Amino acid sequence: MQLFTSMIIPCSRQNIVSFYTLWGTRTVYQTMKETFQKHPDVTVLVNFSSFRSVYDSVMEALEYSNKINTIAIIAEGVPERQTRTFIKAAFDKGVGIIGPATVGGIKPGCFRIGNTGGMLDNIVMSKLYRPGSVAYVSRSGGMSNELNNIISRNSDGVYEGIAIGGDRYPGSRFLDHLLRYNDNPAVKILVLLGEVGGVDEYEICDALKAGRINKPLVAWCIGTCAGLFSFEVQFGHAGACARGDLETASSKNSALKEAGAIVPDNFFDFANEIKRVYTKLVEEGTLVPAPEPKVPKVCLIHLHCLTRHGMLLFILPVLIPKICDFR
Repeated sequence: MQLFTSMIIPCSRQNIVSFYTLWGTRTVYQTMKETFQKHPDVTVLVNFSSFRSVYDSVMEALEYSNKINTIAIIAEGVPERQTRTFIKAAFDKGVGIIGPATVGGIKPGCFRIGNTGGMLDNIVMSKLYRPGSVAYVSRSGGMSNELNNIISRNSDGVYEGIAIGGDRYPGSRFLDHLLRYNDNPAVKILVLLGEVGGVDEYEICDALKAGRINKPLVAWCIGTCAGLFSFEVQFGHAGACARGDLETASSKNSALKEAGAIVPDNFFDFANEIKRVYTKLVEEGTLVPAPEPKVPKVCLIHLHCLTRHGMLLFILPVLIPKICDFR
């Protein structure tokens, strides 16, 4: 079974793209219609279009909702009105949206969507080549990679991780993923990394109080330093700005703790709380770590680049298509 089947590049004149991986070559198509005709088993679309064209491409992809069940949107800066429009259209057609402004998601041992987990050497270091028992959801893509590292060092690793995106209106909510994780017997610990801005974390509080989430949830909302300023602070994400007391990171951390989540006093203790919960579950016998498999070998690609001073050697542990130019 091919996990990666093809590419859609409307302006491309190439029919084949070669990869320096076990993928070999993949066909390049210019239209979605042709792609889905040739590959009827495709269920996931990763959309790398810019914010200028992502709306049209998403709406076109939704015409094939009988085939696609998930669309990941990498672009940042998508106009909010367009975002809300295609989120509603996707909801009506039963298609899940990850993003916009996301690096995607990963299910260790299976696949990843987008560039979650970083380069291959980082995937090996964070043990993302096999499933663990901890599932997380975050807004930030960069911080999701930090979660991969933290979880791998303080537990048996990640079972699944999603970065829903940093825009004001993400295509999926924290709660959507936490409920999935809670209902999955393979997941023993839930991890949430929220942030200043928005009120989605309060839905999780309601789920905790109602008993809908009954597995250990380690949670933290970043951006508590915003309270040190006497003026409104806009962080890197479009949605990372408190428009009232309820949207501050401190208020959400307090609410989560009151609802029953495990909330550390600060981010420095976040990893310690994950380790404490993991150790407790192992001691109780609720969590039985699987035997550690053999660490896979990473193929490093040696790319030579001519410079004025001679030959430089770049070691690139990533998936490199021939169409890329690293000059």
